[in-house]
Amino acid sequence: MNIKNVTWKEFLINKGFDESLTKSFIGFISWKEGKIFSKLGEEINDVLAGYEGKIVAKDVICDKYKSIGILFFSKNISQDIANNVFKAVQYCEYNEVYNMNDIDSI
Repeated sequence: MNIKNVTWKEFLINKGFDESLTKSFIGFISWKEGKIFSKLGEEINDVLAGYEGKIVAKDVICDKYKSIGILFFSKNISQDIANNVFKAVQYCEYNEVYNMNDIDSI
């Protein structure tokens, strides 16, 4: 899969997530564990820019990549599903988008 030509929703469908879930996915913000996110409000505004409707935010952690994040959906989902979505997104970012296979060097 050429990740550069795929939206996050298409990526999640390709990874086997339910189409209903992926349609409700609005976006995400993530950062390295232990780092202070100085402009979190601006980042949230960027993710939600142009979106109108119900918003459900899920706090997530991915131990493998030492990342923390917030996922935004248009419907409520379980925390387990949110965690699995975040793990898939982090895997993609580290291995396919930025090609940072050696996470200890980050």
